[in-house]
Amino acid sequence: MVRVGETTQVLVNGWHHTGAYDFASGKEIWKLDGGGDIPTPTPVVGNGLAYFTSAHGKWRPMMAIRLDAEADITPDEFGQPNTGIAWIHPRNGSYMQTPILVGENLYGCMDHGVLTCFDAKSGKIHFSERLSSGNQGFTASPVSDGQHLYFTSETGNVFVVRAQTEFSMVATNSLGETCMATPAISAGSLFFRTRGNLVCVREAK
Repeated sequence: MVRVGETTQVLVNGWHHTGAYDFASGKEIWKLDGGGDIPTPTPVVGNGLAYFTSAHGKWRPMMAIRLDAEADITPDEFGQPNTGIAWIHPRNGSYMQTPILVGENLYGCMDHGVLTCFDAKSGKIHFSERLSSGNQGFTASPVSDGQHLYFTSETGNVFVVRAQTEFSMVATNSLGETCMATPAISAGSLFFRTRGNLVCVREAK
């Protein structure tokens, strides 16, 4: 949900179409046909834009929609921006993970571990790099402390990447168990829910 002017909008990552609705009346504000057919990730909002992604369809896009968009913003040719779509990459979408906005950059990770850094305002791709050899799946969404990004694989490996425009892997740590859940950050601690345990990681004092 996001406040746009005097209206509270509900942003919905849907199939067959994505859209925004007036929270008070339920009236459709804008819609966009096309995209992936498994719209799992949650929309992310920043810079006057709403970021949507999905996968498994013909296009599986990563895209930025202007919050003041109205009516049907479906482009004549999918992959092209218009008055409602600020930028779009038709084949860079994520399947399960919600992308994360850190500073001026948007980061999205595909289920096979390819991490892409987008300029959040222009959509320019700064880098697209593989976190692992490709033999690990990624279901958990990333989290960030503002300086680093934490990506947890299904096999329980946590990849720590600097939150910047150049790819830099800081560390890889193993939780020793399957991990499908998104971590949580609170009071300088990282919490991971693995198959059998709740793990808290923080600086030793």
